[in-house]
Amino acid sequence: GGGFGGGGFYQSSFQVPGSSGSGAGYPYGSYHPRSETPGGQGYGFSTSTGGGVPGQYSVTSFENEPPLLEELGINMEHIVAKARAVMNPFSSYHENFADEADMAGPLVVCLLLGFSLLLARKSQFGVIYGQAIIACMSIYFVFNLMSGKGIDLYRSTSILGYALIPMVFLSIIAAIVPVLPVKIVAAIMMITWSTSTAAKIFVAVLQMKDTFWLVAYPLTLVYTSFALIAVF
Repeated sequence: GGGFGGGGFYQSSFQVPGSSGSGAGYPYGSYHPRSETPGGQGYGFSTSTGGGVPGQYSVTSFENEPPLLEELGINMEHIVAKARAVMNPFSSYHENFADEADMAGPLVVCLLLGFSLLLARKSQFGVIYGQAIIACMSIYFVFNLMSGKGIDLYRSTSILGYALIPMVFLSIIAAIVPVLPVKIVAAIMMITWSTSTAAKIFVAVLQMKDTFWLVAYPLTLVYTSFALIAVF
């Protein structure tokens, strides 16, 4: 019988199915408190869809996630290896140098150039990126006309960016040594360094043998424009 008789509330024999176990009997997606979750480790949601113990839940772990740089496609080992090769004026380059082109290295070089110019109280970040865009588009157009093999804009930009490293050294020298003749001599040396590096890479990648000086001419104009920012 039931009702409000006998000095108490109606006593029902109904129970939630499986409520006798730890966290069992909760339907999929139900919320259950700490005391009734497996192990009592915290609040959770039931994620069992029928093939396991009802009421269990899983916690996503980030331990097996790949590094952020790897997810972004940035390979630091390749960037450092390319930078070291460029910093050696006597390096030789193969045609596969630009096979794994990237934008991270050139962007870092442009940032370093901008920050090094701050040593001389020059804020030229906009000028640097503006000249870089014009230079990359111009070189891409000219070299695709000169070469039958051709090169894409992405690889062309990557090569020009890495070869800009000597300009960072020039801006530091120009900030430390304010003597104009010294800065001019340093500028000539760094322009030659950047030009020869980029020309050797483009000649190797485009397989344009015996055209070194023809390739070097437009590159000299590009790096001279950056040297003028650092010196004056």
